[in-house]
Amino acid sequence: MIRTYGTRHLVAGVESRLEIGRLVRFPTPVQRQEYNPAVHRLALITAAATFPLIFMGGLVTSHQAGMSVPDWPNSWGYNMFTFPPSKWVGGILFEHTHRLAGAFVGFLTILLAIAAWKTDRRPWVRWTAVAVLLAVCVQGTIGGLRVVLSQRDLAIVHGIAAQLFFCFIAAFCVMTSRFWTERKNIDPSPAIRNVLHLSLLSVAIILAQLIVGAIMRHSDAGLAIPDFPTSYGRLFPPTQIDDAFRLEVIHRFGANLGLNRVTLFQIWIHFAHRIGAAPVTISVIALAATILRRLRGQRAFTRPACAILALLAIQVTLGILTVLLRKPADIASAHVAVGALLLMTTWVIAMRAIGVVRTATPRDLAESGVQYAAANE
Repeated sequence: MIRTYGTRHLVAGVESRLEIGRLVRFPTPVQRQEYNPAVHRLALITAAATFPLIFMGGLVTSHQAGMSVPDWPNSWGYNMFTFPPSKWVGGILFEHTHRLAGAFVGFLTILLAIAAWKTDRRPWVRWTAVAVLLAVCVQGTIGGLRVVLSQRDLAIVHGIAAQLFFCFIAAFCVMTSRFWTERKNIDPSPAIRNVLHLSLLSVAIILAQLIVGAIMRHSDAGLAIPDFPTSYGRLFPPTQIDDAFRLEVIHRFGANLGLNRVTLFQIWIHFAHRIGAAPVTISVIALAATILRRLRGQRAFTRPACAILALLAIQVTLGILTVLLRKPADIASAHVAVGALLLMTTWVIAMRAIGVVRTATPRDLAESGVQYAAANE
């Protein structure tokens, strides 16, 4: 016998089921957003624009043009965006174009934040985009205060903050990429965990080296030791300076390098930067070798591993040429920019390793460890 139900019974049945759902709180399937190409591509564009900005900042320091435009946020009394190009001469050219490039990166971060809030449902993406915007605002303010207050220490902080912002926007690129949504498919093997530890160690060492380099550059110590690979013809630089030493080095290297007023601090901060190249080289080679030997086939790791080896070779070469060629502005600035690129690429490796390891459950980690041990018996 077929029973028929009227509309009233159907409505009542639906309402009763909805009421039960509210009381019991049945899980409701919600569509999750895993990848947003618009936000990711805009983040990549922002990161790409940051790299030449760092190079231009290096040119400002190399040409000692940091105070060529003595006011901020204006440029010689003009609105920064209406400053006549006819006045972009000498050091003003390097400082003003650096400001305009910084404003362009700031504009890109505004677009990035808007795109994240308009097109992405993931709260962490939205708020990280806001954090990127705030970070570039802080960086720009530090640069402006360096001019207004004429403080060399702020110039050092400004240079280091640029490296950190570069890493921040690179991390955002990784977290909004397809890799981040597909990282659960990668086996969290002990090799990945070793890469994580080595990459974080390498990032710390490279960052320390870049900090020493920033102090050296802003202390006008780029040629405090004018020969290479020796230091004034010896293995270690001098521990004291007297008139006889100054006369000797001027006679040997010439009077146009400022060695008549060089200080022990300048000499030893330069020497510390040279020594710092050794742990950077060791850590980067160890990281790349570990990836290429134990993570073959994982392009997300092998490609940046090859990149950091190439960047390391370029960076060491640029550092040597900076001394031997007496610190030409373009080579010295490229040395700064490639150092930032090496730091950022190493940080990308670390971020990807973090993504794989942090996504894995304790059971996944245990199983991968057992499989690794069995394969190596």
